[in-house]
Order: sequence, then C-alpha cells, then structure tokens
Amino acid sequence: MSRQMTNDQATILLVEDDPGVRVPMREALSNAGYLVAEADRIDVARHLLRSAKPALAVLDVELPDGSGIDLCKEIRANKSLGPLPVIMLTGKGAMGDKGEGFAAGADQYLVKPVPPREVLMWVGALVRRLKLDAGESDVIEAGDLSIDLKSHLVKFKGQVLSDLTVKEFELLFFLVRARPQVLTRKYILSNLWKTVAVDNVVDTHIHNLRKKVGPDLALRLQSVPGKGFRYLG
Repeated sequence: MSRQMTNDQATILLVEDDPGVRVPMREALSNAGYLVAEADRIDVARHLLRSAKPALAVLDVELPDGSGIDLCKEIRANKSLGPLPVIMLTGKGAMGDKGEGFAAGADQYLVKPVPPREVLMWVGALVRRLKLDAGESDVIEAGDLSIDLKSHLVKFKGQVLSDLTVKEFELLFFLVRARPQVLTRKYILSNLWKTVAVDNVVDTHIHNLRKKVGPDLALRLQSVPGKGFRYLG
C-alpha cells in the first residue's frame, strides 16, 4: 500500500474522543499541511485505516469502545498496513500503560496534556523516518551541506568532514532532517541513545560536533534556551 509522504498529501489518523484534545491537534496538523482523518471510537478508526490510507496514526489509550493499545496491536498484526508509525496518547494517571504500549508496537508514547506542537514534531519526525526507510533518498541536502546516508559522508562547501563519530554523524543528520524545528534533549536521547536519562550527553556531543565542523557550520547548530537544539541554515 503506497502512502504519500509530503505534508500536503500525507494523511494522519487521529483517534481521540476528547474534543478538547482532538480539535487543537487537528488544527495544528492541518496548518502544517497534513490531511487529518478523525475518529472518536475504535470502530470508526478501523474503517478509516482501510479507507483513508493514513501515513501515521495518533491513538488515545482510553476510548469509549475499547483500548487504543489493542488497536495498536491490530495495526501491527495487519500486514497490509505496512510499517505504519503509531503515537500513543495517555493521561497522567495511566502511565502504567506506557510499557504495554511500547510492547504493542507504538513508536512513541506521549502523556497528556501534551502541546499540539510536540505532537506535530513527532509526527513530522516519524513520517520522515518512514520516507527514508522506504529508500526515497540516500542524500539529504541543506544548501551547501550534504549528508550521504549510504556512504556515511558529510560534505560542507565541497569539503568532506571525515572525522565525525557515528553518534556525531547521526546527531547532525537528525538536526538537519528536522530543520528548522527545535528538538528537545529528551527527544534526541530517546531516538539516538534510546534513553531519556543520560545527563549532558547531548550537550557534549553538540559541543564536540561544533569543534569538528568549523565555525561556519557550527553557527548553524543552534542552542535554544529552555528548549533544545536545531539546525538553521
């Protein structure tokens, strides 16, 4: 099943029964150029999974007619849906569901209340990951910066930056791919280090990366106080 990958074509399935949560998320996604298929019940979501061909699903855990975790399990068992990314939403009182959600195959688990902007950030990152996994492009370009994923090479203004470690390469790629969005330390840690509790590891790698890439490129690796890091250039 083919899915459209550009924002103005990709459909996001949003399954949430609380209008106070669903409507702001729908507006944020729509304003970012996504199509949004909405459901407030699991039976409606099942129908939209077949008819809307979503690129990603955002599922609330507690729904009137069942569990979003069970729906996530159904999605993973349905091979016709392919590697559909799933973001689970839960209330603070249901944090015990987090492990169960990941075990069911969720790609990310967010605790409500969660700002629509954060949901949008995760949606964008997961859709881009799906796009890359599909082999759409081996090279990411941002002006005079080029990152070749297949050969693991970085070129800036025609010069190869050859002394980057694997994690430095991944961190630079991560920031460039997300540009100009700000990525929080928690988001970077959970994706590159698969943890959320390693003190200063992101800051240390950013510091080392800036020293290695030279002053012109280092200026584009920006720190955003109280938020995280971004690539701007």
